Amino acid sequence: MWMNKFNFHLSKIRLLQETPLSITKNTGLKSIKWLSPIRSVQTNIDCSSFVPFSLKQRNDQKSRNKYKYTKWFGKGLLTLLVPYTGYAIYVTLSTAKEIEYRRQKCDSLISNRGSLRDTETTLIKYSPLQVLGRYENPFVEYRIQTIHEFFFNRIIELFERNRGGIPPDKRQMNKLMPVHKPHWTKSDNSDGNLSMEKDCIINYKILDQQETKTMFSKGKNQNNGGRQPLLENVDKNSIPIYSTWLGQSCNYIEYNNLKILTDPLFSDFLIHETLGPKRITGIPCTIEDIPQPDIILVSHNHPDHLDLKSLNHWKNVDDTLWIIPKGMNKFFMKNNVKNFIELSWWETCQLETQNGNTYNITSTPAMHWSGRSILDTNESLWCSFMLTHKNKPILFHAGDTGYVKDLYVRIKKAFGGGCRLALLPCGQYCPEWHQKPRHINPQEVIKIMYDMDIENVLGVHWGTFVLSGEYFLEPKERLERLAEFKGVRDRCYCPELGRTEKF
Repeated sequence: MWMNKFNFHLSKIRLLQETPLSITKNTGLKSIKWLSPIRSVQTNIDCSSFVPFSLKQRNDQKSRNKYKYTKWFGKGLLTLLVPYTGYAIYVTLSTAKEIEYRRQKCDSLISNRGSLRDTETTLIKYSPLQVLGRYENPFVEYRIQTIHEFFFNRIIELFERNRGGIPPDKRQMNKLMPVHKPHWTKSDNSDGNLSMEKDCIINYKILDQQETKTMFSKGKNQNNGGRQPLLENVDKNSIPIYSTWLGQSCNYIEYNNLKILTDPLFSDFLIHETLGPKRITGIPCTIEDIPQPDIILVSHNHPDHLDLKSLNHWKNVDDTLWIIPKGMNKFFMKNNVKNFIELSWWETCQLETQNGNTYNITSTPAMHWSGRSILDTNESLWCSFMLTHKNKPILFHAGDTGYVKDLYVRIKKAFGGGCRLALLPCGQYCPEWHQKPRHINPQEVIKIMYDMDIENVLGVHWGTFVLSGEYFLEPKERLERLAEFKGVRDRCYCPELGRTEKF
């Protein structure tokens, strides 16, 4: 009896399994009709909360893939950040240890050899420093910039509105930042017109350490030991210096028929036309209009201090000599540039011209960094330059630098006070918590002017690109207000684009 009932129910179940499902047209998945061939009975089942198995399977697969990708991304991020953080800590500790070692060595030298302490201690304390094959800053004032800080600051910049305060109207911009046609060796304030005579370089060499020390000792005898910029000893009949600011730290200098171009930059974009940053002011002239320079000084390899356009334009000009920091030879050779010479800190290149003139260009320290990408960070050195003629300081090109309290005093002691003209960067200092170790502000420009007893200062490295948070005219306004307060407004100011100044 019970077997008959069991067989009956089993056959019923089989029939139900073989029965097709039909979805009602009116309600879609709202109900399902079970069609039984045994009995003409329709069973309506509410399935509004049902999810088709295939859709649920796809959603589960997406969730698993998302979790998988997130997991792998997290692992990859940790794989990069943990070793890098350890590397940054090691570099910081190693640098601090070397700085302390140099300080102790200088203290020992001062106590034992007092008369030579200035030159000797300067070369010991502020010589190039390398950790794991990359250059680091030997200054207690410097704080290493990690990729954590770099990208954190880039993220903050995304939320800044109208960064730099650039006026939308170009006419207003032209009024605020007038652009002049360069006259090169003719001051816009004078009626004279000087011809561009040539005095080509016929020979150059790097001085050895003993020759450099001898040069420093000659400059040392010209120090006045004071805190005021020298004026009483200025020779009114001295050879004039002509300077034309072309944007950022790019200046065209003419002195005694020697033509110098600093940190050449003639591109409208630093990285790419899409990525920017875009130039906010006009270029005073095209690169073809630049009189051929005898020397091109490059303080470091950042894109706003050296563009490929300039590199390609002058790379095959034999009469133009590039003077670059140590370690940039790979980049120059990659771009097929042959007429260059590398200088490390405190190395001097002596130049002889066809007219019998001799000039010395010395690479001096700066507190900054280098790199055209993340991968080549600090593989090459960064520097400033001092041009001397007849053992007198003529031109100081600071490049990019933070402020070091005793560095510029030491540079003055090495070359003598009364440098005729200094090109000092005065922009890109906001936010200061991020920029201070690498860029000076207008107050620090004034400090350097007094530290080195500089006769004339031009504030550069501003008003060309928006690379920091301050209002684009703020560096000029602050520097000139401070200079007026100090009583040096006529000798410390920001030039206008393309305007040729005579000193």
